[in-house]
Amino acid sequence: MSTQVEVKVYPNKLDLDLFESCIGFVGQTLDDWLKKNVPDYFECEQPLFSVTINDSHLLPSKWATYTFKCNDDIKLIVEAKDPATIAYAVIAIVAVGYAVYTANQIPDNYNSTTPDGSSIYDVNTQGNKPRLMGIIPEAAGRHLIYPDYLTMPRREYIDNEQWLYLMLSVGSGEYEILPEEVFIANTPVKSYTGDVFYEIFGPGDDVSIHEAHRNVYTSSEVGSTPGSTGIELKGKITSTGGENNTYSYSFTGKQIIAFEEEYEPEIGNFKHRTALPFEEGEIVKIQYANNPENDGYYEIIDKNTQGNELKKLDGQYQEDTTWTGFVTESNSYAKVFTEDGGGDGEFNGPFFAVPEGEATDQLWLDFSMPRGLGELDDDGNFQNRSVNILVEYRAEGALEWLQAPTILFSNATNDQLGETIPITLPEKIRPEVRVKRTTQASDDTRIYDDVYWTALKAELESATKYDGMTTLAVRIRGTNNLAGSAENKFNLIATRVLPVFENGVWSEPRPTTDIAPFFAHVVKSAGHTDSKIGLEAIEALHAIWHERGDEFNAVFDSESTMFEVLKRVLAVGFAEPTIDYGQITPVRDQKRTIYKHMYQPDNYIGMLKRSIKLIDDDEPDGIEVEYFSPITWKSETILCLLPGDLGINPEKVRAFGITNRDKAYQYGMRKRRTRRYRRTRFDFKTEMDALNSRYLDYCALADDIPGFEQTGRVLLVNGRSIFVDDDGLDWQTGEAHILALRKPDGKLSGPYNGTKGSANNEVIIDDDLDFTPVFDGSIEPPLYMFGINERWCNGVLIRDIKPSSTDQVSVTAELDDDRVYLDDDSTAPSEENIVIPPIYS
Repeated sequence: MSTQVEVKVYPNKLDLDLFESCIGFVGQTLDDWLKKNVPDYFECEQPLFSVTINDSHLLPSKWATYTFKCNDDIKLIVEAKDPATIAYAVIAIVAVGYAVYTANQIPDNYNSTTPDGSSIYDVNTQGNKPRLMGIIPEAAGRHLIYPDYLTMPRREYIDNEQWLYLMLSVGSGEYEILPEEVFIANTPVKSYTGDVFYEIFGPGDDVSIHEAHRNVYTSSEVGSTPGSTGIELKGKITSTGGENNTYSYSFTGKQIIAFEEEYEPEIGNFKHRTALPFEEGEIVKIQYANNPENDGYYEIIDKNTQGNELKKLDGQYQEDTTWTGFVTESNSYAKVFTEDGGGDGEFNGPFFAVPEGEATDQLWLDFSMPRGLGELDDDGNFQNRSVNILVEYRAEGALEWLQAPTILFSNATNDQLGETIPITLPEKIRPEVRVKRTTQASDDTRIYDDVYWTALKAELESATKYDGMTTLAVRIRGTNNLAGSAENKFNLIATRVLPVFENGVWSEPRPTTDIAPFFAHVVKSAGHTDSKIGLEAIEALHAIWHERGDEFNAVFDSESTMFEVLKRVLAVGFAEPTIDYGQITPVRDQKRTIYKHMYQPDNYIGMLKRSIKLIDDDEPDGIEVEYFSPITWKSETILCLLPGDLGINPEKVRAFGITNRDKAYQYGMRKRRTRRYRRTRFDFKTEMDALNSRYLDYCALADDIPGFEQTGRVLLVNGRSIFVDDDGLDWQTGEAHILALRKPDGKLSGPYNGTKGSANNEVIIDDDLDFTPVFDGSIEPPLYMFGINERWCNGVLIRDIKPSSTDQVSVTAELDDDRVYLDDDSTAPSEENIVIPPIYS
């Protein structure tokens, strides 16, 4: 009986037809197998691969105890851990190399020239706005921000002054905001001393100490309309019916017969039938009938002097289908009136104070007296004048109205007045509210007592803190200086506060505009830990970026993936994100002199393919870079040209995250030089050799063009004497020669300066080898590359590594050119005035 079992490793859980086969043994635990076969294996809380045995999931807690049995079907499946990053099993055996590189092939949906826009970057839409179900903006570095509404703006009258309350979200995370960098439109807030007050709250702080935190709903049915300042509350009038009134009624069946009393000198008082003084379709209320059963709400169906037909309604103005008719009564002085018509002496409303499904126990009603309140005496002095306002409310569905405390306005002035009246309800309900004036209005031109109902507001559930978000509470006095700009033009310049990885540890959070801290923050905000970040690479590149003054200053307020965001962040530092053995690591495209690996015909399967892209007539002749100015906080452009470029057809690129003109120029010139000088591409295949390389590795590549490098295998090494398998080495008189060797791990040894030995195939190098060659046949002997100083190899950047089967890897490389980096530290040319040519008639 065989003691071996097959362990299958699947690089893609969506394609179970593709796997690598490895060997385990009966009685061996999975934990033992991993430790024996995987040098880089480590235990972690969330394994990067799942295990099934005989189609049953094996929990990580059982990996150390379950033993392999004969005929076990053992599967190790690489798992996708989040939408943007595929974390894969760190199984450093050759068989799983394909899984590693398949997992690295992440779709790239990023378009550097047309990123998703933010309102910050659109001059036409800059302003404060609500973002219902939207993305919480997140800023990096130092940038202008128009904070978003967390609650809708609320106005309130205090001592006859109108105050505006704003609760705003600066953005996700923590920020430094300096007092001199807070503005209304373009004016610093400090210019409005005594009129504007604000308070900044960090993530998780208690915001309930500031009045602006209240989430207040303002009814759209009550308020100012074009040509008016709100709902005018008109004075009390004589009602139709009631004691000492000219109207009396008879009730019979479903009709009401109205009688109006008039006086003629010849005949005295007399009564005659008349139609009701209301319109068909209006809802009237009957009160004080002789028989209380006749009191209630009715809708007028038909008007006629012989009888007015009505139908009865319930308290919600729905037809009462149980009603069979009035209780008959005659000569009744009942009161009949349109209760909610908003006319003289009538209720205005009712209006719901909150939307359907909401409840409140706190109301505010705003009233305005635009001409003041008072009465002029004969001497032109203002005398006191008072107005009473009645407010009633009821819960949704209730029949009876409840009366709030009576409101009394009293003053002696012709200055405009305004007042906000708070009403606290005994319990949370969805209230209907109606308002009427009970003090009779006067037509006397010496009396100023016009009253308008301008707002109905109610508090909904209010947040007391905002985790993970910096917020801003604002209180603004309404003055002519502020006009209407305060409500949606509140902006500020904020600097992101983040820890920085320095000297192997994270610093305390501090304001920073550096690239590396925000890169790490993005990875961590997706739920990853330090173990998933290439911290060594970050620390090394942080020193380079900081020294160069490379910064990332931007605002993200549209949906994106983590990997797309990382690409934007790193692009300003000429870098890109990669995934290397489970870690998200930045790789910078920079001038390099040390080669990582060596590839030559002895590595290749098949032939090396070289392709050169020629310049065509339609190709852009320059780069036009759009960047965000830190002075105007508007988009500006700069043209990046090489000698010979006319700039007639430039490629348009947005330098997202760049707010410096010189850096925008460097960014554009790098792209322009890349387009001009990186036009040669190499494609080749190896066995598993190419899996040693990483994205953007700088490698030495040999081709078979006569007159360039020579390649082959090393036969013998004796000290510094290297004997190769080619007796026809081309030693050129007067030229310096180079020899480079390939180590067993694929890395390049050298290059060494070489001189001719006693034999034509002997090269004497100028330094000791940095490895020990093996020629016993257990591994492949060293390979070599040989040539003159300037033509011994092609210096290439690895652009793509793609396994095409279990024993072949396809590689794409790009010929590097030192000219690409020449403008990385250049200063932008001075701005020139644009000369507008004359117009000839």
